[in-house]
Amino acid sequence: MNGHDTNGHSDYKISHFRQWLVDNGGYIHPQVYFKPVSSGFNVVAHRDIPADAKVVSCPFSLAITPDVARKALAAIFRVNMIAPALEGWTERQLMCSYIVMHHILDGHSAPRELAHRPYIDILPATDKLRTSLHFTPHELELFRGTNVYGATIDRQREWEQEWEMCRTRIAVSNSYLAHRFTWELYLTASTHLSSRAFPSTLLSENPTLLSTPGSYPILLPGVDSLNHARAQPVSWVVNTPQPASSSTADAEASISLVLHTATPAGAELCNNYGPKPNAELILGYGFTLPHNPDDTIVLKIGGLAPDTKWEVGRGARGAEPVWAAVKSAVHAQNRYDVGEDERATYSTEDELWATEVLVEMAEDLLGRLPPDSNVTHDEKAAVRPEVAQMLDHYIEGQRDILHSLMEFAKAKEQTVIERARAEGIEIVDDLVT
Repeated sequence: MNGHDTNGHSDYKISHFRQWLVDNGGYIHPQVYFKPVSSGFNVVAHRDIPADAKVVSCPFSLAITPDVARKALAAIFRVNMIAPALEGWTERQLMCSYIVMHHILDGHSAPRELAHRPYIDILPATDKLRTSLHFTPHELELFRGTNVYGATIDRQREWEQEWEMCRTRIAVSNSYLAHRFTWELYLTASTHLSSRAFPSTLLSENPTLLSTPGSYPILLPGVDSLNHARAQPVSWVVNTPQPASSSTADAEASISLVLHTATPAGAELCNNYGPKPNAELILGYGFTLPHNPDDTIVLKIGGLAPDTKWEVGRGARGAEPVWAAVKSAVHAQNRYDVGEDERATYSTEDELWATEVLVEMAEDLLGRLPPDSNVTHDEKAAVRPEVAQMLDHYIEGQRDILHSLMEFAKAKEQTVIERARAEGIEIVDDLVT
């Protein structure tokens, strides 16, 4: 979610940020304003904004990158960039620590290397964040039995290990900074990164949101202020410097966000983060979409293929590889049970058993999901409304996917039975005769 601190300084902070962005070569459409809401702010049209309008742009020089962060931290800690204090830090550790230092080294004590204070100042405060790492223990417990629950535990453990490493390394150079380098600040910065970062591929000549093995996370002040709307038609446009002979020779490369639909006065302007399931939105952003078409569930097939995971979506999208894996595992087990040599083809019995395994797996996962009937009125009252809404949206999607997986398995079973009967094989109560 995007937002900022809605205290009495918010108007000043937003005004300061806009001026800072423009002074450094950025742009915000003159009819755009930042409207305070409970979660922070929304980017809203003051007057009608036509289709295909550039609403915001950020020069490459204002992007927060791992390299920018590393140079700043090296200066703050007074170490060489490849000194042990920074050696082995991940891109996230570098960028999150850079953000945290803006909070620790406030006011006149902040060195010039911390160049993004107007931007950091408008990022949402900790109490505005609603990712699953910001749930209360009771709220998180309501997600037990889901992918989100396990992913949240894993992410918190990973980020806490990163934070401990950073704090230990910082202490070698500056014990004062290490003492103030708290878990809460690191978690907040990590959440800003998870909810606002773009891949560095966005800064290429042909910008794309698709990450590559060589890409890295970047933050683009201003460009990341718009909230998400699924399937919103937008374009990313790279503006390159003019030739040296031009009067605008000093202009630098920038990235602009263009919205292809008109926005009436008073309406929110939205970006498109790409197709994301509610599990990812909860874990990294702190919101969900109702009946999200991009919802998925992550499946593991126990002892059949313990090291492999599959993602299945609504309408059993992506279920074919799961079916193939179950069928292969059942085939191997049947051969082992009867002592057969390698057999290349699947028998009717293999396939019928595989459909049963798939249905039982879906039923088991359905049974693990938190049922509404188990949530008492008092428990619901202890959950913040926005978290309760996320739970409802997420569980609806998980149930729909698992029901569609069961239908998928039953359709496979019917196909197997019809094919067997066409070959003269009689099926009686799923038994081959």
